Parts: sequence; structure tokens; C-alpha cells
Amino acid sequence: MLSIVSLVLASLCPVFGQDSSGVLKLTILHINDPHAHYVPYQDREAPALIGGFAKASTVLEEVRAKSRAEGRETLFLFAGDLLTGTPYSMVFRGTLGVTLLNAMKLDAMTVGNHEFDYGRENLLTNMKPLMKFPLLSANIRTSDDKSLFDGVLEKKFPGSPTRIMILGLTTQETPITTHPKNVKGLAFDDPIVTAKNLLKGASDTDLVIALTHLGVEQDKKLAEACPRINAIIGGHSHTALSKPIKVNDTVIAQAGAYARYLGKLDLDVKDGKIVRYSGELIPLDAKVKEDPQIAAIIDTHRQQMNSSLEKVIGKTEVFLEGSRFFVRSDRNTDLGRLIGYTLAQSEGADAAIMNGGGIRDSIKQGDITLGDVYTVLPFSGTVVSMKLTGEELASVLQKSAELPDGSGGKLQTYGIDYALENGKVRILTVGGKTYEPGQTYSLATNDFLAAGGDGYSILKNNGKNCYSSGKLIADLLLGFITEKQVITQQVLDDIK
Repeated sequence: MLSIVSLVLASLCPVFGQDSSGVLKLTILHINDPHAHYVPYQDREAPALIGGFAKASTVLEEVRAKSRAEGRETLFLFAGDLLTGTPYSMVFRGTLGVTLLNAMKLDAMTVGNHEFDYGRENLLTNMKPLMKFPLLSANIRTSDDKSLFDGVLEKKFPGSPTRIMILGLTTQETPITTHPKNVKGLAFDDPIVTAKNLLKGASDTDLVIALTHLGVEQDKKLAEACPRINAIIGGHSHTALSKPIKVNDTVIAQAGAYARYLGKLDLDVKDGKIVRYSGELIPLDAKVKEDPQIAAIIDTHRQQMNSSLEKVIGKTEVFLEGSRFFVRSDRNTDLGRLIGYTLAQSEGADAAIMNGGGIRDSIKQGDITLGDVYTVLPFSGTVVSMKLTGEELASVLQKSAELPDGSGGKLQTYGIDYALENGKVRILTVGGKTYEPGQTYSLATNDFLAAGGDGYSILKNNGKNCYSSGKLIADLLLGFITEKQVITQQVLDDIK
């Protein structure tokens, strides 16, 4: 049975948020996929510092105050992936994010795939007990068929007859987008089937909100299959919907990623139907001041880790490209190749592959700090070596080529010279020698891909003589930078 959490919100005014015609006026504030970007950061497209939870909190309070003045109720919802992406995640493993969301008065959060990145126990024993808000996911089950999280949150505002049902749904991709060991013994059910079962408990007059971590394309499919859902607040695909989209009568909103925006969705609801809606993304740009309370919490934590993370370990004269756009494409970048080089060198392998989703940032010209490296490689990935035939290696590269741009499964490679011709991979050399389909090659990769992550089951099933070295990939990159001290174009040319 799916458990239900009920929470009645108190209000001084018995009919606050509802007009005389019985219309519930509701503002939903939402955020998704911050990936531990708690502090403002600089983006190539924005010269000033943007984003961060302190800026988000300022906007939250401003909108809440305005909504109260207009007689509107508010909800603050979080659509998953609090973890992984900055040193704050590496050091605090989600507890800082939970502390901040508590202070920001979050109403509900759905489980994202990256919530499991430091293991199931970290989520359940370190993060969840700190939460002063419900953690939702209806489609995650244990091996003995028990629900791991609450599936539905019910809310009802005083003076309003409208019951609000918030359904939590998590992507079925979770077992291949976090290390399989992190979700061992868990089942991720079809979210559409799960939603249909939950909706059997909805009445015609309920407002049904799906709080999802599925991606916008899956949200569209969910809306098509479950027209009873009034609104979907989504995450996972990092889609910045400047205006909500509508599939039949279901409104879908998503607020990009990295705490760059706060989403705002206004709904007027009567008798279980949305009679008016509008939405926008509010930029958390240089014009937005930081909430001093939230900034103070972050600063306290920053002081705890700054001494080590701000240590300069080297410098680079070359911009090392690691942005999502480039590393999740069919183009190798200098940073992707460099990481692959360190993997191959550590194991004496002919070649190396690294999933683009495991590279989370670029390294800018100038000093390189320990924190920079942990930002680029926030996952605790270790090196695995194996043997593959040339034919099997070609199949691995072909899978990468067939993935859409933006997929975390797109591969960055080292030691493999290949071309794409009409979508087909043609390998020219491996390890500097002419490619032979029947030849056996040694390959270095990370433990995530070796375990079949991102759908690379061929590595898990076909890899021979697999050896897990236990070496942290971040440590290999740290070692290379520390040894070279200065990364020049010549250094990068030498590893090609």
C-alpha cells in the first residue's frame, strides 16, 4: 500500500485563497535539479554571479508576500536532484541542501535519481531524518514490495473545499544514471502505471499535481496518459520552460537547472479544473539580493571546507571545456580527453572512455584549486579495466553515437581514432595501431559504466578480465595537474 501524508495548513483568514465563487487561487513556486549549486556562480552567458539558494529565497519571500496581498495561497515544490555537481555535495552529501530547504519552508520534494549518488543509506539515514518536508516517490519499491517513500501528499487550505493531491514520481532511468550498487534491491515502476493507480483515489473536485523527476518528454506522455492530472511540476531534463506548456488540459512547468531560475505557476482552480493559469521563470540574476539568513547558513558551511578546497594545486593556460553542451555530444573535448588519458595511463590500457554525464564543469584559465577538480568530477568514481574485442568496442561507440545530444551517456574517449559516417562508427586506430575487429583491446573506464551504467550493458556482460583498481578518478586528475603544475597547449597536444 502507498502511504499518504496529510497536512492541513493553518491560516488566520478562513477563506484566504478562495473567492466568493469558490475558485481556489494558488501560486506554485518550484525549483529542480540544482545539483548542489547553493551559491551564486558565473556562467559564460552571464558576466555577473547568478543563481543560488539565497537569491531563490529572496524571490520566494517576495512572491509569498505578494500572493498573500492578492489573496492567493502558495506552495513551494522541489522536483528532485539536490545532489551532485559541486564540492558542497562532495563534502556535505545533501545535508546542507536539506538544511537550506527547511529554512526556505519547502512544502514537498520528489526523489531524483541523483539523490542516491552517495548510496541509499545516505539518503535514508542522513538526509531524510533532517527533512521538515515530505519526500515523495510513489514508484520506488523495495525487493519485498514495500514503498520506500510516501507516494502522495494531501493538502487542504482552511476555508477551501478543494483537496490538493501531490503525486511524487521518479525516473525509471535511476538504476542506469546512478551507480547500480546505490539502488540495489530497489524497483522503479512505470510512472504512468503508478500514476493511474494513484488517481483512482482522486475525486472530480480534487486539484491533482504530479511532482515528477522524469524529464519533459516523459511528462508529456504522463499528461497524455493521465488527463486527470491538472498540473505537472517536473525535473530531470534540465528544461527551462519560460512559459508552461499544455498537453490537453494538463499544464507542465519546469525551471531549468542549477538554481538559475525560480519557477512560478499561478493557478485558478474550480471544481477540480484549472480555469486560468499563467507561469514564468524568474531569473536569479545580479539584480536579486541574497537572503541573509540563507547566505549565513551557506557561509558557515563554506568556512568548514574552504581551507582544503581553495588550495591551489596548479594552473592552466588553456580553457578546459567540460560544459554539458560539449561533453554530452559526439565531440571530444580537451578535458574529456585528459580525463581519459589519466584513466588509460593508470591501467596501462590501449584506450579509455568516460561518460559525459560524469563530467560536470569546465576548468577556466588560471589557478586550479582542489575544489575545481571536485566540481568537474563530483562522483566518487573509480577506475575499472577490462578487455574487449574490436567489434565490441565498436558497438560501445555506436551506442554512444545513437544517443541524442545532451544524453549523459555520450562518451568522451582517449586512444580511439574514429569517424562517424552517416551515423555509423568507423574506427581507424586504437592505441595508435590500426584497428582490427577481431583484436582484443584493453579499455579503462569508470565503475559506473563498467557496471552497465547509462545502458552500456555490453561492458558489464562482455568485458573480460575486469579489474577494479579502486583508484578515484578525481585523484588521477589531481595527480596529473599536481605533477605538471601548468597545463599548456603543448601538454594537451602531447597526450593526443
